[in-house]
Amino acid sequence: MQGKLIISGTASGLGKYLHCRFGGLAWTRQLPEADRQRARENGVETIIHCAFNSRGSVTSETLHDYLADNLYLTQELAAVPHRKFIFISTVDVYPKIGHRFTEAEPIDVNAVSGIYALSKLMSESVVRSRGSEHLILRCSALLGPDIRRNSLIKILEDDPCILTLRADSRFNYILHEDLADFIEFAMQNGLGGTYNAASNETVTLAAVAAEFGKTIRFGSFRYDAGDIDNRKIAVVFPAFQKNSLAVIKQFANRR
Repeated sequence: MQGKLIISGTASGLGKYLHCRFGGLAWTRQLPEADRQRARENGVETIIHCAFNSRGSVTSETLHDYLADNLYLTQELAAVPHRKFIFISTVDVYPKIGHRFTEAEPIDVNAVSGIYALSKLMSESVVRSRGSEHLILRCSALLGPDIRRNSLIKILEDDPCILTLRADSRFNYILHEDLADFIEFAMQNGLGGTYNAASNETVTLAAVAAEFGKTIRFGSFRYDAGDIDNRKIAVVFPAFQKNSLAVIKQFANRR
């Protein structure tokens, strides 16, 4: 195997952060077919698959394009010969049914909410089916230098601030750098399996607003990240023993 690393989703967010840190081949729409074919012929050591189209509105007219950006792309990458496949999934694959989810618990696909979470869960199954060493990271909300403008960023930057979410919306946050450190640790130590990459406690938007002394006009929609059991990753990697508010304060201090 000639190449060492492929990273998808390098245009922004986590993928961009990881590519800046680790290098490797950026697998994007703009990647020439000759480079794709070379990777398929020679293989790589590790694939880190971050790319995902998370658009909120998907109709019967756009479903194929959505699947192409998500499920089919996972199949394409998994077909490249590799030793290790790291897939960035989401805690949203867990149904919101009122109890803490562990990685070992089977998920009732019929209880999964929304095409985004279902596509992630389907992609997970593709990764597992390849037979090579895999690491699936079910991540909570990610904070880093190149994230999209979201409710948290609005709270930090705008005053007064107007949100569509309710004050009691609950989020779970982790940092790009902590996840990257864990990925590096996993690559160096042959770590595999499925991990909930999440902090040990959620935080409400009301609590964030109070912490930073911001005036907020909240909306009517409530988001709930659910109760995610992160003990598996926190035991292996202490950076995930922080709670979400501590993560936010660390992020805000570096802006």
